[in-house]
Amino acid sequence: MTTETTQPDAGGPAPPAPTGPQKRRRAFQPRAVIAVTVAWLLLWDRLSWGNLLNGILVGLFVTLAFPLPSIEYTGTFRPHRVLLIVVRFLADLVASSLQVMRLALGPRRPRNAVIEVQLRTRSDFYLTLTAELVALVPGTVVVDARRSRSVLYLHVLDVDKPGGIERQRQHVLEIEERVVRALGSREEIAAVCAKEDS
Repeated sequence: MTTETTQPDAGGPAPPAPTGPQKRRRAFQPRAVIAVTVAWLLLWDRLSWGNLLNGILVGLFVTLAFPLPSIEYTGTFRPHRVLLIVVRFLADLVASSLQVMRLALGPRRPRNAVIEVQLRTRSDFYLTLTAELVALVPGTVVVDARRSRSVLYLHVLDVDKPGGIERQRQHVLEIEERVVRALGSREEIAAVCAKEDS
């Protein structure tokens, strides 16, 4: 099994430095407290006043001791586009599973590569969603993510065919575009489309 590292020009401006509310983290995060409380109740597998109170206390402690960073989101939720993401993800899941099975059972040793993919958006939110959708598909592993440059490093299988590496890179950018079209603002969608056309 051979492994190759390819790195295109990373280009693009550096993301703006956080200012104002982006810098500060909220001390009290009610949704996180509720999530931790629900997890606590599920772990104890019993609903009682004592477990509920303990869950709330644990949730308060966790969110105050380890506050989550705030994520700036100015987009619009588009249900039909989210449905398209789900359908395309399921199709990718089936196709990739069959490809990995074919490679595992076939006589040929697959050629792998670690590739760098420069995303077109600078949002942590879109970077995370894109990385999750890519990582959940068999045959691709997210090795590293660089928030400062919006770059994903991926280990990919079966890049023997001509243009295989570029095809993998293009696939990730298509996933990013689907995410932005489903959840982004008009300006973010226009920016992604403009970078795609250039």
